[in-house]
Amino acid sequence: MIRSEDLPTESRLLSDPKESMDSRNLLNVLDVDFLSISMDEALAIMDRVVLEQRKESVFFINADCLNISVKDPDYLRILNSQRIVLPDGAGISIACRMIGERLAANLNGTDLLPPLCEISAKNNYSMFLLGAEPGVAERMQRNLEADYPGMKVVGQQHGYFDHDEQTTEIIEKINALKPNIVLVAFGAPRQEKWIYQHLDQLDANLLIGVGGLFDFYSGDKKRAPIWMRKTGIEWLYRLYLEPGRLWRRYIIGNPLFVYRVFRWKSKRQIR
Repeated sequence: MIRSEDLPTESRLLSDPKESMDSRNLLNVLDVDFLSISMDEALAIMDRVVLEQRKESVFFINADCLNISVKDPDYLRILNSQRIVLPDGAGISIACRMIGERLAANLNGTDLLPPLCEISAKNNYSMFLLGAEPGVAERMQRNLEADYPGMKVVGQQHGYFDHDEQTTEIIEKINALKPNIVLVAFGAPRQEKWIYQHLDQLDANLLIGVGGLFDFYSGDKKRAPIWMRKTGIEWLYRLYLEPGRLWRRYIIGNPLFVYRVFRWKSKRQIR
């Protein structure tokens, strides 16, 4: 595992990872900026944030997220206000190829969590799990603590609370435990908006929006076989498992995303 001190100077997190990266590492699709970096570089950035006792949010974007951002100006603004936005999914890779760019790596929270847990266990970082249905976070906590000896999950809270009436209470619960890392699993764009709104109130170093990650690490859902993940068709497996919930996102959303990128690229070329 590469630690932050092992990275070249130009790839280290300075005051702003967007500024510290070579221009080739900062890409833009559908007017959303994101970092094109390796998994090790992403983990080193997060490690350094905690080591320096700083506060940052980490967001992941996929084709569905960018489809949402086209229609949701608040979400678009929030994404572009963040320093650590990472690409997730084959759709972003396809979009990069369409505009003549090469994506360094497909980064998603599900693949990133195991090495992040290893770093946390080694360096005594603590974690809080926020989101998913009741009971899911508890099962995930048990699995993480069993799989990563020394891992400190200091607390958890399901996401089915009244966000208007109970958010202050949840923040107080989190702050009393002082976790270094908070994983927020409300789904996009709700989790990003919640993190953005409450970042300054939370006593934690890293707040990471992780979508449906809790369902996988609780054991409630299975991930696609490795060969499907490596070939960029994990979405087909998810569609097979949950056609009623995901058909619109993938069957309609994926072609729509490609069309939007094509139109966006064409307009940029005309300018």
